[in-house]
Amino acid sequence: MSVIKIMICDDHPLISEGLQKFINEIEKMEVVATATSKAELIDNIKNTDVDVLLLDINLPDGNGIEICDFVKKEYPNTKIIGLSSFSEKNIILQMVNSGASGYLVKSTSISEIELAIREVFQRNVYFGPEAQQAMSSFYREKDDFPPITKREKEVLGLLSQGLNSTEIAEAIFLSPQTVDTHRKNLMRKFKVNKTVNLLSKAKEKGIIP
Repeated sequence: MSVIKIMICDDHPLISEGLQKFINEIEKMEVVATATSKAELIDNIKNTDVDVLLLDINLPDGNGIEICDFVKKEYPNTKIIGLSSFSEKNIILQMVNSGASGYLVKSTSISEIELAIREVFQRNVYFGPEAQQAMSSFYREKDDFPPITKREKEVLGLLSQGLNSTEIAEAIFLSPQTVDTHRKNLMRKFKVNKTVNLLSKAKEKGIIP
């Protein structure tokens, strides 16, 4: 197996330096870049080939959900593992919806971090025990998580910004009728009859921030 190139983005030097030291001692793994902020990450990743990004979800100039979304759009081959001190289910779901392949709490062992990196590098997903417990709790609370398309998620995001069907249609180059169809399909999937209730449920499920 080729060397897995890893980038660490965390604004806590002790965590970043500790991870870098441990990972560089693992065979076939190398930390090729580090960052302490969203701005530094964006600047560094442009010039670095990164297989796996270990991403702190709380940075001084941005949150992990927005950054995850940006990285997956600009660098789709980079796998992302979210790092947090907490296992909040809504945040985990939003990270997954933004393209993350894994999620770990910072108190996890280095052996589990190694396993997570290897798993996501092989195009699998990996969630630590705390994240799995939070996700299990979420799935127990619902009957069925409504499957939504990428376009429906896009419409949801624009609805949450207060745009109407005509404005959304102009933004994503659709007809207002098609946008209304997406809206009706979303209401059916979420079993609601008002847009405000649709947005409330979508936020509750972590689909939109």
